[in-house]
Amino acid sequence: MSNKIRDFWGEVKRLRHSGNTCSSSVDGFTNPGDIVDHFASQYQSLYSSVGYNSDELFDIRRDIDSLIIDWDDNCCVTVHEVYDAICKLKPGKSDGNIGLSSDYFIHAGSALFMHISLLFSGLLVHGCVPECMLTSTVIPIPKGKQANRTDSNNYRGIALSSVFGKLFDLVKSTRYRERLRSCNFQFGFKARRSTDMCTMILKKSIAYYVNHNSSVYCTF
Repeated sequence: MSNKIRDFWGEVKRLRHSGNTCSSSVDGFTNPGDIVDHFASQYQSLYSSVGYNSDELFDIRRDIDSLIIDWDDNCCVTVHEVYDAICKLKPGKSDGNIGLSSDYFIHAGSALFMHISLLFSGLLVHGCVPECMLTSTVIPIPKGKQANRTDSNNYRGIALSSVFGKLFDLVKSTRYRERLRSCNFQFGFKARRSTDMCTMILKKSIAYYVNHNSSVYCTF
């Protein structure tokens, strides 16, 4: 059995205790390898369906570099920075790729923190990141307890990212948080912000115009 199939079903077994497991038959496929390939094909089509402009991405990277390159050229990641990043990890999160869990880091000792700080410092000095830190494993999760789990359309994919990658991101985002401020209109994926705020504003806006006998049109 390939590593891809083994990793997929290993994560499925872990999720079984929470009731978020994949069916043994999906869209007529019953072989584990065929189910994995079927989901992989679907997600590959879905996540590559929207194109992007390489020049725009280059401009974004250039703008970010200009914000931080003249601010701090310190390539040394301290043990305290690593410890602070580990404290921000959520427990029970798997990377889905090399079999690591966030719990391993949360309950580890200071010796591990020191080795991670040396690793991250080396990555910054040499300007490279190993492929395993850039790899995510997409796991299909049923859309509700009553969903028909034999139909692939009733699953949503969640990406399990490298725990080392998460820690590295947390270290850098914390270090440069004063420079890398997001737009005030961003609510998702942001500390002390929630998309519930956007929902409330939308409902209030709709109610205002409806109460004043006006038509309301909304587009996503």
